Amino acid sequence: MTSFFLLGLALIAQAPKAPPTPDSQSFESRRYGLAARIPAEWKVADRERDDRVFVAVVPQPGFGAPGVAACELALAPESLDDYRTRIDKNAKRDDGRDRKLVVNRIVKDPRGDRLETMWESHPDSGGFWRDVRIRMVANRQLYQFVLIVEDSAYAKARPAFDAMIAATQFTPPDTGADLLAKAENRWLQREYKFAIDLPEGWGPVLAPSSVALLFADGPPHGIWSDNLLVLAHDRRGPDLAQVVKELPEQLRREEPGCEILSCKLVPRGKKRDGALETVVRTKRGPFSMTVIEWRFRGERFDYEVKFTVESERFDRLVPGFRKSFESFRELPGAVPATRGRKAA
Repeated sequence: MTSFFLLGLALIAQAPKAPPTPDSQSFESRRYGLAARIPAEWKVADRERDDRVFVAVVPQPGFGAPGVAACELALAPESLDDYRTRIDKNAKRDDGRDRKLVVNRIVKDPRGDRLETMWESHPDSGGFWRDVRIRMVANRQLYQFVLIVEDSAYAKARPAFDAMIAATQFTPPDTGADLLAKAENRWLQREYKFAIDLPEGWGPVLAPSSVALLFADGPPHGIWSDNLLVLAHDRRGPDLAQVVKELPEQLRREEPGCEILSCKLVPRGKKRDGALETVVRTKRGPFSMTVIEWRFRGERFDYEVKFTVESERFDRLVPGFRKSFESFRELPGAVPATRGRKAA
């Protein structure tokens, strides 16, 4: 069931301690902005990896194979009802062949609305499984709590799961960025010491992958948020004149069916061919997306800065994206190595 869970599905002061509950262990992540009390018998098997805040193993002595409890982090939707509607549509499309949607409702919570969803299934491996998902929005992030257990463990595990969520406290996650200038919406990546002006209404959020030096998003539209990703790698690659010849075919291999709208050298600052601009249209699930990316060589690293936006908004937003590209600056100070980070 662990693999099923993984397939199912982005720093202030020290996070406050969650109030103690009987037979529980403390779990705290300042990076992900969460403090919780996890039942003592649920062994934490993984923590703070990409979009997973934690993964715990739930013992099921009456069944044999263990269940899973977890918390995942994602970008916040425009509203939880957008998520609820999407889940209902997907359930009707799948027609309950593999699993059945039995609960999908918005529940009022003192900390704000939460979305409760539960699926039931009878997999070929045996048993009657319940998959519970509780989604809550805090600090521009979506927290998804997951419980996947067999029916023999559900009566005991569900109250413990609900108590864990009730005791959880949230603080702003550590995005690695600090606001430098409010008027320009200029942000500093504090570890790698570069600054960039973000479009109006945009702000840093926790990156979905450890390779990202900076991740930011714009105002959500339904369940989707336009986003910015900054990557870096060591200055050992070919020059831009060579990359512009090879990149289109590379992109077609990596994402068959993508439409390359543009791939050309453009001025950056005083350099006439200071950046390689690529514009690609592709699909992200049901969405038509357009990605505009600048690749350029800095004093320390080679950078990739890319905006991903729903295609219908691209023409309106692209002037602001190019303004952000131009604003990118490396600032003085010592920085770490890229630690194997590569452009992707």
